[in-house]
Amino acid sequence: MKKKIIISLIFFYTLSVNHLFSQVEHIVVQHPVYQFLEYAYTKGILENFSLSTLPLQRKEIQEALKVIRLNDSSLSETDKKTLSLFEKEFELSYRQNATIFFSKSDTNQLLFSRIFTDDEKYIYRYSDSSSSVSLIPLGSIENINKINNKNEFDKVFLGNLGFRLYGTIDNSLGYGLQVTNGVVLAGTRNLAIEESKITRNIKFVLLNSDFDFSESHIRYSKDWFHFIFSRETRLIGSGLRQRLIISDNAPPMDGISLGAKFSNFEYRYSHFKLIGQPDSNVPVGAFTKIPPKYFVLQKFTLKPSWGDISYFHSIVYSGRELEFAYLNPLSFLKSIEHSLRDRDKTTMGFDFNINPFRNVQISGTWMLEDIIISKIGTGFWSNKTAWNIALKYSLPFSADIGLEYTRIEPYMFTHFNVQNNRTNDGYLFGTYLYPNSDETSLQFRWFWGNRYPLIFAIIYQRHGNNIYDNNGNLVRNVGGDPFYVRLPKDSETVTFLDGDRSNSLSFSINAGFELFRGFNLQCYYLLRITNDSPENIFKIYFRFADF
Repeated sequence: MKKKIIISLIFFYTLSVNHLFSQVEHIVVQHPVYQFLEYAYTKGILENFSLSTLPLQRKEIQEALKVIRLNDSSLSETDKKTLSLFEKEFELSYRQNATIFFSKSDTNQLLFSRIFTDDEKYIYRYSDSSSSVSLIPLGSIENINKINNKNEFDKVFLGNLGFRLYGTIDNSLGYGLQVTNGVVLAGTRNLAIEESKITRNIKFVLLNSDFDFSESHIRYSKDWFHFIFSRETRLIGSGLRQRLIISDNAPPMDGISLGAKFSNFEYRYSHFKLIGQPDSNVPVGAFTKIPPKYFVLQKFTLKPSWGDISYFHSIVYSGRELEFAYLNPLSFLKSIEHSLRDRDKTTMGFDFNINPFRNVQISGTWMLEDIIISKIGTGFWSNKTAWNIALKYSLPFSADIGLEYTRIEPYMFTHFNVQNNRTNDGYLFGTYLYPNSDETSLQFRWFWGNRYPLIFAIIYQRHGNNIYDNNGNLVRNVGGDPFYVRLPKDSETVTFLDGDRSNSLSFSINAGFELFRGFNLQCYYLLRITNDSPENIFKIYFRFADF
């Protein structure tokens, strides 16, 4: 009798898991599950898998967590505790839900006894054999404190409220919508502007108002094919801390993507709309004139058992509406760009993650924009490359350590037409490093059994900026700014890190703890020393959900 009961439970559990694997909506890149998947990937557990393009679908993460569970002999007891938390969150083990508004599938009342429990908390949730919808609140209170090199103390309190709506329809159409709105509750407004995300918010910075953000996606998936229409934060590229192809340094891009995905091969084509530089003295408002600007990306990824390697090819073009030649998802972009009168900016390269041994990973990205082979090694300005290389090692006590070097050659990301530089709304949409820079980083990450690892990082940056006079006029261009192209009067030969030199050394600690399911406390400390001038920044976040 007991044996029949056990078999029945296994049968129904398998059915429920198979049902859950139909969830095709995306999981936001801020979710801590990605860090745990990176950790497992370095340990060599996830074969025929790739994290070089994020976000992933919910079902992809569920599949990865199942593979990790099947190989849990490689995990410590602390690792298994973290894995169990994510299995419960992604419905691979039993959990309870609580909602404010009832549905046919969820009738547990959230208010008030279930708020401070381990139940998953929703405003509304419904799920059946083919479709689901979930609505959760988003909220945070943030305290930022800063001590500059003059020992002057400053602080600001920020508040954020919003929601996230996501789900799947008919096992094939995934969707997600995230909306937040924030205000300065107290303190110095200028300190809030220094936040990397808030500084990109025109409403807050230029209109002196509150700050709001919105991301969304619609994804259709059928067998091996997918089509995506989205505005969402994306991370594309490989390394330790760097994403050279697309990162969260610039505002999210609006675009369409389509592709094919198989067990050991994936292809994706994307066409994005960018925000170019305003061509008038009016930076915002009804009379602002911004020329059209677009970014096209092709990415081919092989996923053998020992890692993944991708070839990518991209075009930035501007000043005209959609170019039909670039709408063809299967084409060689460089040749097409030549046939269109050589007006646009081409970048190509590859990124890779290789596991030569268990617990060891080598990863990186290499990008090329222009090159004259006969002038390699001569310092010729047009031989523009950017690359990073990282070595990661998974330690035996639920931790990993990584070392990364990144180098951006002079004039990289620039173009004769400044509108074609590799920026979106004035920010580099890949690495945050300007041309003529490099960075060496060391990171230690400890998975201590909670959803959030403890992260300690040391980063050393060097940059050679263009030289300006006291009035801000350009005196000498050394290729240190993506908004200044080389002019005929500038030298044809460049020297790496030439110009107005700045060095920066920073130490940071990032930690988080989930107090109750959904409610988490995050702490961040940064000591940054730039040209012998130190500043200390300490942040505390109390949040519901990750965003």
